[in-house]
Amino acid sequence: MDTAEGAVGTPATGTPATGTPATGMVAPRSGIFASRNFRLFFFGQMVSNTGNWLQLAAQSILVKEISGSALWVGAATAALYIPVWFFALPGGRLADRFDRRRVLVATQVLALAATAVLAVLAATGHATVLVVMIVALLVGVQYAISIPVMQALLPSLVEPGQIGQAIGMNSITYNVGRVLGPALATVIVATLGFGLSFGLNSLSFAALIAALVMMRPRAEASAMRRGQGSIREAVDYAWSNRRVRLMLAGVATAALAMAPMVTLVPTFAHDVFHSRTADAGLLLSGFGGGAILAGLGLTRAFHSHGSARFGLLVPGAICFAGGFGGFALSRSFALGAGALLVGGVGFILVQITFTTGIQEEVPNELRGRVMALWTLAFLGMWPLAAPLGGALADLANPRAAILVTVAPVFLVAMFASRRLRRPAAASST
Repeated sequence: MDTAEGAVGTPATGTPATGTPATGMVAPRSGIFASRNFRLFFFGQMVSNTGNWLQLAAQSILVKEISGSALWVGAATAALYIPVWFFALPGGRLADRFDRRRVLVATQVLALAATAVLAVLAATGHATVLVVMIVALLVGVQYAISIPVMQALLPSLVEPGQIGQAIGMNSITYNVGRVLGPALATVIVATLGFGLSFGLNSLSFAALIAALVMMRPRAEASAMRRGQGSIREAVDYAWSNRRVRLMLAGVATAALAMAPMVTLVPTFAHDVFHSRTADAGLLLSGFGGGAILAGLGLTRAFHSHGSARFGLLVPGAICFAGGFGGFALSRSFALGAGALLVGGVGFILVQITFTTGIQEEVPNELRGRVMALWTLAFLGMWPLAAPLGGALADLANPRAAILVTVAPVFLVAMFASRRLRRPAAASST
């Protein structure tokens, strides 16, 4: 597609390509939780994301205890995200062609069955690294398909002027899960074992299925009627649009920094801070706590002019890189947890700014496929970044692994802040 940036069409939200509110747009008269659909989505996501992070933390602890290798922990984490390479783009096309809610229900059923099998095997002492990786691959198929579909569904659950706020509140569910899930894993693994940890995650998928069945999203007729195009159409659109291209690059560098940190927290807990391996969940909770604080504090910014929001990238990059750097150099568990809290603040400032920008600037008929590219940029980096972090930790040390992988996000976010704050016409290709 040779179309210049901004000329492809306006988003379904009724905003121009720059994300500036259209003249005459009436602001929503009620809060976002006045929408029954969004309430169901929010609380279903809260339960599901808590279960997802409980599983990821418990999985990392289990593999570390079985193998004793940070590289195997990274490989198991990578197995969860490898399917993104193969299924995210088809998932985005499904989002633009079929009922998004029904597609999501089907993916949650798959994940429920896979995690239930792992729970039984772990409870009976038959869980091995290979078993964990196979189940992670199956759950990864669910992630790969459901995430672009869920991102595309989100605007139909709220009023047009609330899309930015909805994205921000959705990030809070993710980060509340990041706090509660690892903390629960720390307690449950140490007291009741791995089987119950994985079993609770299986039940969390049932909660989201129930929420999806009860909600009635606003019909997105244009997406269903016109969204019959190819994946190539979305790729061409994203590549020809400098702003979207730069925001996707920013999302990818955030993932490059995130994946090694999540992979290496068991190693930091045990080998660096000389604590229990199970205490890795508390470190992840520190990061999630910072992310929640940032998400709650950004409520007003979600309503801001796009250029004002992009100004958050500079403080975000400083907090992100500074927090992760402080974690890497910390000499105590408490200092490490505090540094990750700062890093969590920075992560949200960077990630939500990029994600909101993409959602507001993409036309609805391309939303599912472009959000599949977002999924590739974020989750698709994990199968590369997680083993990279583990390998660097084994070959050099875990501190160096964190420092090396956080540098790109700082550089890209600082560069993007200058480019994205300009009017669209000034930065078009």
